[in-house]
This record gives sequence, C-alpha cells and structure tokens, in this order.
Amino acid sequence: MDDSEEIVMTAAKKDGGAVMRLERTHRSEIDNDKVHHIAGGPYKGIFINKAFTGLVDVGPEEGRLEFLAYLVNERKRNQCLQDHWTLKFWFCGTEDGLLKKNTYTDYFRDLMDPADFPKDYIGFIKKALVQLQGYSIIRRVELQVQQTNDHSPEDVIPPIRSFTTVNTPAANTFSFVPEVCINQKSFMTFKVKAACDVRIVLSSIYGDVNHKAHEIVIGAEGNTKSYIRECANGPIRAESLTMNILSEEKPRYFWVSWADQHLEVGRGAQYGHGRFLHYHVHSKRQFKVKCLAVATSKLARGHWEFAELLADYKEEDPEVEAGRIAKRHRIREQYVWIARKYRLLHFLEDAYPNVVKVEDLVSKCKIKVSDLLVIALVLAELQERGLIKEVVDGHWMRNHGGTSEQTEEELKLVKVMPVISSRDQPTIAIVTTLFCEKQAVDAMIEGKTTFVKCKTEGESQVYTTGRIGKHRVVSTKLPCIPGDVEASNIAAGNSVTRLLGTFSKVEHVFLVGVGGGISHKRDPDDPLTSDDFVALGDVIVSMPSNGTNAMYTKWHRREIVGTEGQQHSQRTWHSHDDTLRRIVKKLEENDTGDVNYLDQLITSAVILINDSKFHKPTILSQTSSVSEERGTVVVSGAIGSINCLDEDDQLRMSFAKTNEIKAFDKDSEAVLESLDGNRNESYLIIRGVADFQYGGRKEWQPYASLVAAVYMKTVILTLK
Repeated sequence: MDDSEEIVMTAAKKDGGAVMRLERTHRSEIDNDKVHHIAGGPYKGIFINKAFTGLVDVGPEEGRLEFLAYLVNERKRNQCLQDHWTLKFWFCGTEDGLLKKNTYTDYFRDLMDPADFPKDYIGFIKKALVQLQGYSIIRRVELQVQQTNDHSPEDVIPPIRSFTTVNTPAANTFSFVPEVCINQKSFMTFKVKAACDVRIVLSSIYGDVNHKAHEIVIGAEGNTKSYIRECANGPIRAESLTMNILSEEKPRYFWVSWADQHLEVGRGAQYGHGRFLHYHVHSKRQFKVKCLAVATSKLARGHWEFAELLADYKEEDPEVEAGRIAKRHRIREQYVWIARKYRLLHFLEDAYPNVVKVEDLVSKCKIKVSDLLVIALVLAELQERGLIKEVVDGHWMRNHGGTSEQTEEELKLVKVMPVISSRDQPTIAIVTTLFCEKQAVDAMIEGKTTFVKCKTEGESQVYTTGRIGKHRVVSTKLPCIPGDVEASNIAAGNSVTRLLGTFSKVEHVFLVGVGGGISHKRDPDDPLTSDDFVALGDVIVSMPSNGTNAMYTKWHRREIVGTEGQQHSQRTWHSHDDTLRRIVKKLEENDTGDVNYLDQLITSAVILINDSKFHKPTILSQTSSVSEERGTVVVSGAIGSINCLDEDDQLRMSFAKTNEIKAFDKDSEAVLESLDGNRNESYLIIRGVADFQYGGRKEWQPYASLVAAVYMKTVILTLK
C-alpha cells in the first residue's frame, strides 16, 4: 500500500440493510471532521468515519460476490436467521477483467479462510479492513448485509455467487470477457440494461468474432426484433419480434444455451423458460464455444452482469484448476468442521452443568444423522483439547476448567453434596447464567473447589466454593434449555431454590453477568444522559430509581385495549435488606475520579484469568459516542427485562426512560421470584455492558462478564 494512502471505513444504512464502505483514500483527501476513530497497533492506517444516513453514489461496481450467513437469534428462542451478504468491488487503474476477477476472488477466499475465520461481524469487518491494505489494485469494497426470510438453513455451505460487471460504450465495438468462463459450460444467465441493440458473440477463438462464432442481437431495429447471426454481422439464421424487450432504466434477465448444437435464447432468470430464439447449428458449422464477447450499437450504452457460482470458476490450466478444486474442497470441509465444533461447544456451554445425550446434540444442533462419524470425531477433538468430557457412555458435558490451568481448583463429580461444616458454610452466593460469566466469577474466588452433581436425566447442579477476602462464597451456573425459554426459566428457579436449600447460611446473593446498556444521545438538560451515559464495558449495578424501591423492573404484559391503545402491567423487585446497596453508595462516594481503581483491578483480572477471549475487544466502529479512553464507569440504577419489547426500540427506550432503567438483561424474573419465595432479603444485580440490547453480543460477553465480576469482588471485599 502507498505510504500516502489510508483505508477509510464509512458505515451507513441503505435499502433496509447495513452498508460498510472500505475505501483506499489519499491522506490529503480525508475529511478529519468526519473521522470518528483512528486505529492504531495492528490496525494502523485505518480510519473510521462517523455513521451516515446515506453514501455518495460512486457508480456501478466492477465485481460482486454474494453469499448467505446463518445465525442464531437468542432473543427469539434460538430461531435460525439468514443474512444475505453482498461484497462489491471497484479497482484502481485499467487492469484487465481477468486480473480483477482473480483479485477479488482471492480477496474473498482469504477473507473466508477457516484457519483465521472471524467469530462475529465486528471481527469480519476488522479482517476485511486489514486485508484491503494488501490488495493494492482494489480501490473500494462495499459490504452490505440484509436479513432474509429463510429460516431453514441446511447443514451445508450455501452457493457463493460471483458477479462480473461489464460496461459497453455506444460504439459497436466488441469487448471480450475472459473473466466469464464459458468453455466448460453449455448455458449462461445474465442481466443487461440498455436502450436497444445488445450484442453477444459466442466464439471458438479468443479475439475473433468473424470466424467460428455465433452472434445474438437482442432489441435490434429500435428495440423491436431479436435474431441469431452466423458470425458478427453475418447472415441471420433465426429471428423473433420482441417489442420493448430491453429497458434503459432497469436491468433485465436473459439466458443463452448452446447445448447439443442448439442455440437458444430466452428472457428471465430461469434457464429453459421464456425462449424467444432457437437455431439448430448445421453440422458443417459446429464448433466448441470457448469465449464470450459483448457490445452495444452506436445508439445505446450497456451495463451487463454475468453471474456464476464461485465454486464453478475454471482455470485454463488443468493442473492449476485441479489444485483450486482440491483447495476449495478442503476449505469447504473446514467450514463445515469449524461450524459443527462451535455449534456443539456452544450448545454444551448453554446446557452446563446439565449433560446432553448425543442424540439430543444431533437433533438440537441440526446435524444430519448420516454425519455421526464426523460428530464422533468432533467430540473426540474437543475432549482431547480439554473442552468437554464424556460423563457416561453417550452423555457429554462442557468441561468446567476449560483449557486454562487452574492449579488451585479441585473438581469433584458427586451424586450427593458432601456435608460442609458450619464454619466453612458460605454466606454469599453468586448466580450466573452464561458459561463465560461463571468462568469470570470463579476467577475472583480463592481456594476453590467445584462440585458437580451430575445427572443423566433431569437437572444437574454445579457449586464452586471458596473465599473472596474473609468471606466464604459459593457460585453456580443456571442450566439453559436451548430453544425452550419456559423450561429454562423453570430450571433457573429450581436451581436457585436448591442452592439456598443446600447452603442454608447464605445471607447475600449476587446476580452477576452481562446486560445491554441503554444508549441515549447526550443532552445536558436531561439528567438521564448527562452523567450516566453508558458505554460498552461499563458496569450497571441495580439500585432503586425514580423515587421507588425498584431495583429490577419487568414489562410483564402488553395489551391493546379498545381505543385506549397500548396498556401494560409491570412488576418490580427490590431487596428488603439494604446492606449491599449501602456499600454501593459508599463506593460511589469514595470514587474521587482521579484514579480509576476499577480499571486497575480489571487489568489484573485479565492477567489472572489467562484467556484471550476475556481481553477487551478493540472498538473499530461507532458503537457509542463515548471515547474508549474514558475508562470503566459504574452506573447505578434499575435493571429491566427486555421480554416483549425486543422488537420495538422506541417503546423499549420510552419504558427505560420512564423507569430510569440503565440496562436490560434477558430475564431475571425466575431467579428473583425464587429469592423472594425463599425469603432472601439481600441481593444485588450486577451487569457488564456487552451491547445496547440485552447483552447478547458474543465478542463482548467475556469481557463484560469479567468487569461485572471484578465489581462484585470489590463490593464483597468492602462488606464487613
């Protein structure tokens, strides 16, 4: 990359989807007023612009790739979603089309390399930015993502479509298109936009349209006729009346087939339908079609698009092509392999401490029964890496210790919890939901021992006992039933009841984990946003707000009642014992603002936990208007449940403002009901901000869990 050039990213909304434009820009042309962030370290040379509502039109792209990405929406009971991704490319200079095609194909393959495949959208964008620095002839890349309506993903990699665009001048001059490889095909589909007279030549000799060639003219004679000629401008062999078949305003689809020496032309994207031209080539005139050329007459300019599957792209050198095919096959297999591994691992992490039968893994993870051998290999690899264990034959569980060395911890599988002496009984219980939340909390505990009451049927329990300061503590993780919210809530309530029954001397309970911050625009006159602005990685601690005792508020039911419009009922919870709340206030009063003590503790905790996933993610996009350098902030206020409001941002924000809610989580109602039912009078909810919805952003969850755990430890150390 030229030393005077930088890569500038601009994010915007377009056609109902998100668009990221990555552009090679001379340093003197960068508008500093638009720049939101200048990256450093491994991202040096990358500028992130402020978000825009639209992007300046830069004309048609020179190449395009489309593919589908399958996602799981945790807000919708793990419903499968499908995103449609489009990558558009523009180039520097006047390189030939084949070089451009090879360049953007290689860029895409490098971007999707399974050995370094991004874990999430942010990682994908980061890699695309860094990678663009090494592709000097690519001037601009646009990434657009839109959600589609297909909710039935197969367990295969979907076709990746490659689009080659060609612009023909009003000059009646043919341009050969070597990047559209047709020598191994018998038909092609394309779309074209022109007023009239689009010309296609199928030739046996590259560069020659006058010998061993067929010419197809669509929209000839003022967009009224179409015909097939023998060679360019040769005698007409077939013709058809086609009034207004072309459009100057909108591209239209066509297909051409030359199978079995029958030349056919049709309209529409569906091959074989809508035929309007047919010519049977005489035996003396037959030849193998090897290349393609296109043109438009002096009366029109043309914009063409030729589509093909990326996996169908052929090289002229058979040895090179054989290597390409083998590499693509390996990459495809690696994609499937990686997808299965992460799918199985995440499922077991959600279910932990419950064990899962192989049959349920196959069913719930949507893996084909025919792939049982592959599943066995995946499970064996994960077990070898220390991530999972087979508890009994065919029953698997996420390994509590993971890959990190935990010399202080002892893990015991038990059928019945051993009797703990009165002196060693914990007085503090810590409840988590995600596996990374449990890992973060356990990193705060010294001298710990983990007991797993393991059942092959029904709910298992995990209890980690130890010390934080002078206090005896016990932590647990609530089991999740992936795809079944009601069953998960029942299991959560039962787990808390068992916890308090097993450890009868527990006085204080902490609910520690991730949540979604409430992102407001700064308003000096609005007390909600002037001092309590929330950023990623901040801590929200549940405290009464809005002149009430509400520490947690849930929108319980939403109804449409006659002409009165929307009505709802809401529930609130608060702890009757204010011991923990007084400590939070004390910490707030002692915070002078000169030294951010929490950031120092977080840094030490990251080193202690010794796992890279708990490092703070790099912010490369405009996730909030708060600078990264401001440090971790603790915000007090009510926490709410997003239930029923996740699809209505305006209503959710109104609800948050009315009730002074500073964060939403998935739903803590079952846990809070269990605490009330067991007459626990003292509890505190601590949430690390992982996103601005409900805390589901995967790359931020570990770090957000860690900052919440560090603040929890600070409160416990202050507790007398």
